[in-house]
Amino acid sequence: MIGLPSGAPFPITYRELWLPPGINENASLPTSIDGGHGLTLTGARKSTTADGVHGTGANTSNINAGANAVDNAAAKYWVSLRFRPDVDWASGDGDQYIWGKYVDATHYIRCRLDSATGNLIFEKNEGGATFSMAIASPAGDGIWHARVWYHVLCSISNTAAARFKVDDADLQTDADVVAMPNGGDLCFLDFDDPGAGTGFIGVEVDIFCGTDNLTGAEETDLYNGVPPTDTIHEYLLDEGRGVTATDRGSGADDGTLDTSCTWAFGQVQQPIISFDAINDRAVSSAGIDITGASTIVWVGKVKNTYNGNGHHAYLIKIRVDGNNDLYFQYHATNLLNFTAFGAGAFDTVWLEYGFALDEYVILIGTLTAGGVISIYANGVFGGRDTGVGAPAGVTTATIGAIQGGGNYDNSKPLFIALIDGAFTQKQALAYSRYLKNVFNLPITI
Repeated sequence: MIGLPSGAPFPITYRELWLPPGINENASLPTSIDGGHGLTLTGARKSTTADGVHGTGANTSNINAGANAVDNAAAKYWVSLRFRPDVDWASGDGDQYIWGKYVDATHYIRCRLDSATGNLIFEKNEGGATFSMAIASPAGDGIWHARVWYHVLCSISNTAAARFKVDDADLQTDADVVAMPNGGDLCFLDFDDPGAGTGFIGVEVDIFCGTDNLTGAEETDLYNGVPPTDTIHEYLLDEGRGVTATDRGSGADDGTLDTSCTWAFGQVQQPIISFDAINDRAVSSAGIDITGASTIVWVGKVKNTYNGNGHHAYLIKIRVDGNNDLYFQYHATNLLNFTAFGAGAFDTVWLEYGFALDEYVILIGTLTAGGVISIYANGVFGGRDTGVGAPAGVTTATIGAIQGGGNYDNSKPLFIALIDGAFTQKQALAYSRYLKNVFNLPITI
């Protein structure tokens, strides 16, 4: 049984505790305490806090996702990903290819940083039917800045033509309606395998691909980290080990890291539960007891924001019957909340701010026996209210979704606990500091 290190700032009685290092074969996560209840994983996997895959620009620095039937000659196709240069890049610094699918000199599609202009280019040539669209650095200074994440979205369509966006802004379009190349490997960090020494020097992550027309809401969702439910390829690039980039989309076409690629980690190097935001979840066995005063703690890496497109995702939901529930929800307004139901009376407390992609957060929600509900983030008090009834009942817990599926989330928990009794504000601060040190989190408390 995998447990926490000693040193908690005060005595704690865990009702439930789940620590991702214990995940078995991407199928289950046993409890980390005696008498607790394990999780069954549906689609969810053991992965890591890796920031993505790092490329060196060498001709052996690429992720090869293959020449798949679903991609070849597709009438509609889109690619969404985030990239982060190692160093400032500007005109004169040499071409660097972000992604591509290359057959030959007259049959290709690709995206690159263009040395001649300093722009990001999306270009295609299919038997002489060509286009090339350019977007300048979002900072307006001609520089694609070191260690800054950029989101790029490239799409073609026989009905909606070609579109090109960076950071959900500066949309460029072209009237081209010609299909994808019929052949060639789909590659990331370069345009082909092997490349020509002009691959991207930096990190790529959160690669999503599809074969339909994206709506405006879906384009914004992708910028915010939320993939469409019909995504064909989904490479989260959070494996952190090995040479396989697992395809979490319906295509199930895994990619392979070439020999010059490495997994990129920041300060935190921890196992996590990885969710795809499409249909993944983790569900406990029956027996989770939410009777009386309690505290819920969720620690992880934020992988999405929700800006008004109707999404309400759940980090954890413990539901007895709709009248006795506890949950953390990421609301469509891009605000996190903690909600408690007891005997049919409920209340919600909100954090009046959201989080950025890849930010780490320690969330604590407390409920007293007298119906006082509070929320804390990274040790900071976020809000309090009263009027919740006394919750009671035994049920299951669902991580990354609601009971039965739906409202899926793709943030990456590395610690989840249900604790007996309601933390005081002082205890919430002390426990947050303890967890920050245990997991080496880059947050200020």
